Amino acid sequence: MKRLLVSLAALAALSAAGPAHASTPMPWCGTDSSAVDRLPDATPGYAVHVAYVRPPGVPDRFGELAPRIVGDVAAIDAWWRSQDSTRSLRFDLFPVACASAFGALDITNAVLPQAINGINGAFSQIRLLLGSAVGFNESEKVYLVYYDGPTGQSGFDQVCGQGGPPGGFGRPGIAVVYLDSCDATETDSLRPVVGVHELVHVLGAVAGAAPNSCNDGHVCDVESDLMASSLSGNELEAHVLDGGRDDYYGHSGRWTDVQDSLFFERLDSPDRTPPTAPGVPLVRDDPSGFVAFSWAASTDDVGPVSYRLYENGRFVRELARTSMLLIPPPPGDTGSYSVRAADAVGHLSQPVTVRFKPSVGIVDGQGRLLRDTARPPAIRTVSVRRTTRTVVLSWPAVRDFGGLRGYRVKIGARTLSVTKPAVTITRATLRAAVSVAAVDRAGNVGPTTTVPLRRLR
Repeated sequence: MKRLLVSLAALAALSAAGPAHASTPMPWCGTDSSAVDRLPDATPGYAVHVAYVRPPGVPDRFGELAPRIVGDVAAIDAWWRSQDSTRSLRFDLFPVACASAFGALDITNAVLPQAINGINGAFSQIRLLLGSAVGFNESEKVYLVYYDGPTGQSGFDQVCGQGGPPGGFGRPGIAVVYLDSCDATETDSLRPVVGVHELVHVLGAVAGAAPNSCNDGHVCDVESDLMASSLSGNELEAHVLDGGRDDYYGHSGRWTDVQDSLFFERLDSPDRTPPTAPGVPLVRDDPSGFVAFSWAASTDDVGPVSYRLYENGRFVRELARTSMLLIPPPPGDTGSYSVRAADAVGHLSQPVTVRFKPSVGIVDGQGRLLRDTARPPAIRTVSVRRTTRTVVLSWPAVRDFGGLRGYRVKIGARTLSVTKPAVTITRATLRAAVSVAAVDRAGNVGPTTTVPLRRLR
């Protein structure tokens, strides 16, 4: 977790003029102040999701601050393009008609379930509560949070913002701008500087291997560098993105290069279109004891694509093939399995989801059977009754949720299909062990039960 300190005395030097990359309030075209992320996203890829967050009991200033937040994002976008014309940060937009691109910014308005106890520990508390209570834990998003609550700061040196990359136990990558410090609401100058500074921390800067890394993940070679450890209070346009391009952006070293982050649109890439959504998702029982999740391949204008898998809403892994074995849900529960395609530059398809219930199959959201992909139960015991010329096998009838077709009996290379839980075999034909399995109406074959040859003779 990184802190951005600023001296309030330096704010007096802020220019009164309106530079090209200054934050200017812009209309927000959202239709409500929803506390959840609006889905599906209009941004087809990894994205920065913006949130206005406050503790309980604090007045809701969302209506006042939303246009200013939109102005911040527009200023960050313009500044970044001026620093690198081949990249632009992807911000989470939602499909709404608006006169400006960032007027369609998806801004979450969230109230935390409890107050934050001062600036010490504030970042960890906010991140934990946003992940657990608000649901900010999507692996394809990082979060720019405007925190409108007391942090107990006073004096000249204040923490303007903090940021950190994604961590274990579902902790999201977040950048926090503290609105009660550093004159964050008295002026529109410093907020975008703090916001983009913390976002760059979230995206991996500044690595300890960088030649000018200093002071807990900052740089000390260029005073106007965006990632300097303290700000002079200048407008965003007065800062440079990695002065010398040798520490965290566009460098030639082997440590983290923020320029490679999937959260940027590659403006210099011919790949501008997301992959198509995977097709025909299917989950079925697998003899291994797992469930087999498969889907039809996606296509992409440039390619190649990989697939991101989710189990009950949580990211599992990314892979190149179109199937994977996953842990089944407990008996009686329903598991949700999703997949979305990703291309090499961070574009994402819409996810496709299928629900599976053990012993039932693919079900809808209400648990109604859509397709029977669950195998019938195993035949636990097989009774053997021998006569002079025959062997009669019988077993308890098997019940299947989707209905039973019958039983498959294998005798060596021969296969018999019977509808009742019994079969008579001529002893002269017995040359090997016999196996029995139930078959349901959908053609799913249950586990095989083998009767050793020594029991048959």
